[in-house]
Amino acid sequence: MRPSPIPAGLQRIRWIAHCVRAMALIAMATVVGFHAVFWTHPAMIERTARKEWDLSHALQFDVISRGAALAVNLPLALLTLYALWCLWRLFGGYLRGEVFTDAATRLLRRMGQSVVAIAVAMPLTDTATVLALTLGNPPGQRYLSFQLGSSHFVVLLCGLVFVAMGQVMREAQRMAQENAEFI
Repeated sequence: MRPSPIPAGLQRIRWIAHCVRAMALIAMATVVGFHAVFWTHPAMIERTARKEWDLSHALQFDVISRGAALAVNLPLALLTLYALWCLWRLFGGYLRGEVFTDAATRLLRRMGQSVVAIAVAMPLTDTATVLALTLGNPPGQRYLSFQLGSSHFVVLLCGLVFVAMGQVMREAQRMAQENAEFI
């Protein structure tokens, strides 16, 4: 007896799952590699600080300032890694054909919650980074900068969409189970 062929829709999901999992692994490696390289190169930090935070003031790039900046950036990096790990696991389930399962719903919600947390952490991390890089300045030359941009809004919106999709999937599972009990 021949095994039944995999439906075309599931084959497409599996192909996409392979791609997403590969991209998630690349993104995780990039996050780790970026932090390992970026915070050890003062020139890179200086270029970024002047471009991203529009700082033309005296910044400190000594080991202590860079270490403090790295420390305040670690929670955001860890949240990013967690979101990517949830994505990798979610699409691992999709690869195995586990599309409408409790695990998939839970992973989608967790990923969404971590993306929402990333959106909240982004401006706070930028603020703390600027403070860390100017903390060694003499009094009166330390800076506190808080900026909100459209990227923060987009990340928050995406996170909320993932959370909502997880809730919708959960409700659909509950309704399907209820309907199955009537038959």
